[in-house]
Amino acid sequence: MRRAVAAGLILLPVVEIAVALAVARLIGGGLTLLALVGLSVLGVVVLRTVSRRAWRELREAARAPAGTAPGVGSRTGDRGLLALSGLLLVLPGFLTALVGLVLLLPPVRALARHRTGAWVVSSGAFAASERFASRAGRPDGSDSTVVPGEVVDEAGGNGPVVEGEIVDPRSPGQA
Repeated sequence: MRRAVAAGLILLPVVEIAVALAVARLIGGGLTLLALVGLSVLGVVVLRTVSRRAWRELREAARAPAGTAPGVGSRTGDRGLLALSGLLLVLPGFLTALVGLVLLLPPVRALARHRTGAWVVSSGAFAASERFASRAGRPDGSDSTVVPGEVVDEAGGNGPVVEGEIVDPRSPGQA
């Protein structure tokens, strides 16, 4: 699989150049260049729009109580595919632009979102991210202990070290 992806990435520029030359023979060099620039500008517009929406939705999801932001996963997948679409449009080339334009269509994004979601689950990427999240502690505090206190940095952090132990009052057998 990795070899196929590597071979595709190596061959993509060659194929894109061949397609651009064929298009230039059909419509002329100036129009070909204009079309490529226009597609790249469209890609930049898509990326800017998607990034604004994504940041707004991330802020809204962060403000919402844990687990109460409906459809965040679906919207995030959709935004990711739109960002991929914009990136493919920004890249100079007609084949990548064609794939980027097709990804702009909502039914295609829905199918791609379903396929990529199934791939993420079957490949174990989701499970790996869940294990990492549980080790790192979650933002909602569900998997970590929070010690209330205040950090005071005096003298650039070269102050005295206070040694001791943290006692969790919720633990049985602790006094």
